Amino acid sequence: MLDRIAEFFIFGFAPLAVGMLATPDFSMAAEQTLTGEATYRERIALPPNAVLTVQLADVSLADAPAAVVAEREFRPAGQVPVKFELKFDSSAIQPKMTYALQARITVDDKLMFINDERLQVDPLTAGPQKIMLKMVKN
Repeated sequence: MLDRIAEFFIFGFAPLAVGMLATPDFSMAAEQTLTGEATYRERIALPPNAVLTVQLADVSLADAPAAVVAEREFRPAGQVPVKFELKFDSSAIQPKMTYALQARITVDDKLMFINDERLQVDPLTAGPQKIMLKMVKN
């Protein structure tokens, strides 16, 4: 019985453990981050329940909705500018596609600010971005 247990550890478990340790973790290596800040010109304070949503989207197709590559929500602590970090999988970025950052601020699920101009980025080489938001008239 002890021989079978020893055989399992030598020929079964040990190679499995060595293989797991020797294999690089590609999921962490492929993760990248876009940073920046979102701001607006109006001189008003954000309510405490405001939510900033930032998206990295594939906007290559003019006649189709943008495909969201990454999205993150932030609860602004203070006033604008609101800093953001958006993590995404670099393997999702295709060389001949067009990507843009989109942002909006909502309050109680009602749109308050949005960027109305395309902020095109190369996600793999872009530095910090500044997104200018415009107030939505209700």
